Amino acid sequence: MTKTGTGSDARNSNDEKRSFSFLIALLLVLSVFSSCADSREDEEPSETASTAAPTEPEPEETQPEEETVPAPELPAGLDFGGAGFTFGVVDNPNMKSGLIVEELNGEVLNDALFTTVAESDNALNVKIGEYVMTNGYPAASSITPLIQAGDDVIQVANVFCVDAPTLMSKGYTVDYNSLPYLDPEKPYWDGKVNDALVLADVRYAMIGDLSITTHDLTYILLFSSDLVEKNGLERPYSLVFEGKWTMDRMKEMMETVLSDANGNGKRDAEDVFGYLGHAKMVLPSFWVGAGEKCMELGEDGVPALTITDERFLSVFEKIFSMTYDNGAWFRVAEDVDVPTECTRMFAENHALFLDCSFFYVAALREMETDFGIIPYPKYDEEQKDYCALVSYFMPPIIPITNQNAEMTGAVLEEANYRAKLHLTPAYYDITLKGKYSRDPESIAMLDLIFANRVVDLGDSLFCVNVRDGFVFSMSSSDSRDLVSTVKKNEKIVNKTARKMIDELRNGD
Repeated sequence: MTKTGTGSDARNSNDEKRSFSFLIALLLVLSVFSSCADSREDEEPSETASTAAPTEPEPEETQPEEETVPAPELPAGLDFGGAGFTFGVVDNPNMKSGLIVEELNGEVLNDALFTTVAESDNALNVKIGEYVMTNGYPAASSITPLIQAGDDVIQVANVFCVDAPTLMSKGYTVDYNSLPYLDPEKPYWDGKVNDALVLADVRYAMIGDLSITTHDLTYILLFSSDLVEKNGLERPYSLVFEGKWTMDRMKEMMETVLSDANGNGKRDAEDVFGYLGHAKMVLPSFWVGAGEKCMELGEDGVPALTITDERFLSVFEKIFSMTYDNGAWFRVAEDVDVPTECTRMFAENHALFLDCSFFYVAALREMETDFGIIPYPKYDEEQKDYCALVSYFMPPIIPITNQNAEMTGAVLEEANYRAKLHLTPAYYDITLKGKYSRDPESIAMLDLIFANRVVDLGDSLFCVNVRDGFVFSMSSSDSRDLVSTVKKNEKIVNKTARKMIDELRNGD
């Protein structure tokens, strides 16, 4: 295979043509907010633009400003002689995890994937491929035998977040900090998400534009434009832009739309509700939106439950008040992240709000009535930022069997750069904005949401013990004694976290 360009000068020349299509795809850009991890109410708001309330876009479209994506700073002439480089992926119904497509077919996302991989291949003289580890759960049981056998068949494995602790604690993963060429400050790496992917000073994964599962698994609210209009409600977009989209406002709107639509005197799926969502997603989505996390790193660097302080307890109680106390939340038994019964009811205007990941927005593209896209509400107007939960994502870990750190660092840097040029515009600016969103304001919401994403360790690495453990049970059973529940569970959760960190630090 012949290399088409070497060094920054050649790369910049080759990329001028590609940057034109990327720039046309960009429609609106909002000011990026400061980190959601610092959004508690007792902090003084910054005077910089990063924390100011977003400005409502003008009705007419404006021409985007030119942006350039800095190329990776790789050595000139870097050439790996046509070596294979394989990503391990999982076939999962809640996300798009595959990277390899056979050919260009005119479909935007397909062609962006093809171009991203082909250009990365050519730039470094490699051959990127994929290995489907499993089409179910978990991925750790699929890759572990390969690692134990010393098989270097997979160079980077996109595993479930809950698999990462198992693989890390057994010494099966490589620290990203040990790889050459990686520059986490480049715009094709997600700095805010990556801040949460360091444990015991080990960076076990890095999320960039190539990791579209992180986009797919970002959770948002959809609202029915029809029900907003029929009930004379405030426009959710305006509330967001003014910094007034709070839990109290959402609660009022949810209660306003409640009605016995079929007149049978019972609350059933044919009535109108305020909110739809799976029980396991309700609490984490709301508390992250309120600027909270259920697990944080302590001063000793060990993750621990942090959900019994005064503000978290207030957020916790408010969530139940919004969902249970007023009957505004319709609960379904279907055990799917975004239940089909919920999407059906929302599409038929039986609910004002729907908890939804971006991946499932596609299921509503044929919906006849308009819907909008907004973040989960803030706790109150004093909170600086709107925050969006990235749930149960697929961190790309590097197996210890990887034999070529130089090639791995170069491929990851190059492929994420190419993904920034092609894949992100296709997924974000073209596919989502062009096909699914219904108005310019939805476009602005996407920019806001993707700029303020949060990974909560209790909803990701320790999901089995926390979110899918006692949190799910409390949400589904209207159990509100959080302090007692935490006392019953924190020993095992904190012990698990401590054991993992000790093993990482000891190199076991």
